[in-house]
Amino acid sequence: RAFSSREIQRLCQRDIHFIWLLNGYPAPSHHTINRFRKHHLSDGVMEDLFDQWIERLHALDEIHFKNLFIDGTKIETNANRYSFV
Repeated sequence: RAFSSREIQRLCQRDIHFIWLLNGYPAPSHHTINRFRKHHLSDGVMEDLFDQWIERLHALDEIHFKNLFIDGTKIETNANRYSFV
């Protein structure tokens, strides 16, 4: 997973999957990626897209809402080796 704009830029230049997604267009700069995030991915847009995707999968009969899964993962932190988040 890549979250930083600089890492996404590097992946767009080197990773075959990202290059395929670009469809021949040049890799965007990290400034362009940040501007896009600022203008298009704020105010809950990602949550709304996720909700739409779930509704679409349900309409296509791909998911049925029969099961509920709760993730209880505990990850050790770097601050204190005996602390868990």
